Amino acid sequence: MRVSNIVKLILIASVLIISGALGFLLSSYQHQYPILSAEKDEITETLHDPALFVKQIENDPLAGEKIFKEFCSVCHSQNPVIDINAPRIGDQQAWDNRKKQGDSMLLNITIKGIGAMPARGGCFECSDDQLRQAIRYILDNSEHHII
Repeated sequence: MRVSNIVKLILIASVLIISGALGFLLSSYQHQYPILSAEKDEITETLHDPALFVKQIENDPLAGEKIFKEFCSVCHSQNPVIDINAPRIGDQQAWDNRKKQGDSMLLNITIKGIGAMPARGGCFECSDDQLRQAIRYILDNSEHHII
């Protein structure tokens, strides 16, 4: 191999390494969310870390609600951020029809994903039990309500 080819390979490898590092840093920066503290008028920076989130809610009786708010609500809330006509929490009729399929089927659909919903509802770190808790939270909060 000639010297000029080696120089080209080193240059290409350097560019790839630098662009990868810059992409990682930019992604890390963009995923920081400012949160206004409820106790003080100050902004606290937080980082969305799904693995840490899931670990923090282990054995938490409110895990289903927290998973819903962190992941599911983007499409399933009353006013979804992403409106893809997903059934909304509180829509008794929509969820009654799904509830008839049974808990096992709802968990299976959640694990595999359906339509625009990603596998595991986007919570890839959630255990099957945690996903069951989120499903239960949605179903419990969709009984006796019609939006």
